[in-house]
Amino acid sequence: MLNVLLFLAGVLILMGIYALLTMSVNMQYGYAGLMNFGIVGFVAIGAYTYAIVTRGAPVGQDAYLFYFDQPWWVGFIAAGVVTTIFAFIIGLPTVRVGGDYLLIVTFAFSEVIQDLLSNEAWLTNGTRGYINIEQPFREMIPGQNYQFFLAFLVILIVVLVYLVVQRLGRAPFGRSLRAMRDNEPAALATGKNIFSFKMRAFLVGAAICGFAGAMYSWYMTLALPSLFGMSVTFAAWIAVVIGGTGNNKGAVIGTVVLLGAQQALKFISTTPELTPVVSSVQLILEGLVLIVILRFWPLGLVPEKSPAAPRLKTPAEGSQLAKEEA
Repeated sequence: MLNVLLFLAGVLILMGIYALLTMSVNMQYGYAGLMNFGIVGFVAIGAYTYAIVTRGAPVGQDAYLFYFDQPWWVGFIAAGVVTTIFAFIIGLPTVRVGGDYLLIVTFAFSEVIQDLLSNEAWLTNGTRGYINIEQPFREMIPGQNYQFFLAFLVILIVVLVYLVVQRLGRAPFGRSLRAMRDNEPAALATGKNIFSFKMRAFLVGAAICGFAGAMYSWYMTLALPSLFGMSVTFAAWIAVVIGGTGNNKGAVIGTVVLLGAQQALKFISTTPELTPVVSSVQLILEGLVLIVILRFWPLGLVPEKSPAAPRLKTPAEGSQLAKEEA
């Protein structure tokens, strides 16, 4: 029973981390129409930044030169800040152009980051990566109970981020992004600084990826180049498609559906007789889930709601409102 509970706690942690990634994609694409295919690159930067900031001096065969030996919360903040800086450098020449150019540049960026993680040992410790990464409050909660605490902490952070992005989406900032996404010339005619709004959306999304990377290193307690493949980016995008773009609730629901299917198959594959069968059809089954959802819910499970037009007030309502304001 305990093993099942630990497995479920691990599933919750992964769902929380990927929920952040889908909210990042939703902020950038769902609101601003920016196609970022370098999600995993920003996640890797966040994870490695956290590892470097919280790391002590190298031992044994470690080859890294930079370490700061700071508490976990400093590393967590640094992960978001450093990722945002990289996003600013990438976005400055590409967000203005957008479209396929941004997609290609961000995809190439993630591949460059992957190459740097493997080959620049002085910075990333090469293929050895970082192990035994510091976890929040680990000394206070020893043993297997820590898995449950980490699940609680991750879900708490996800809820906070969800509330923030929901507020941004409903604020004038979010409404302006949607207006630019749907009709950029009309938004430009109203005097909106399109580049500024899109750049801010791109930076917010990247910062969320950085925090998700730090949280992933909490869960794995290591950072290796092999952990940050393009499958991370694809999973985030697929979850958004399943749940529905332009809708944070849909992004989270899409994450639950996709990760739930993946982890259910992984749980089934623990049976020795089913392991080879599940391993060979896992991607096929995930693809079928996506096809079925697109067939019956082409806009996602929770499609974006069109803003309701304001209702005209009756003369009596207008008179009453005038009296209240007077």
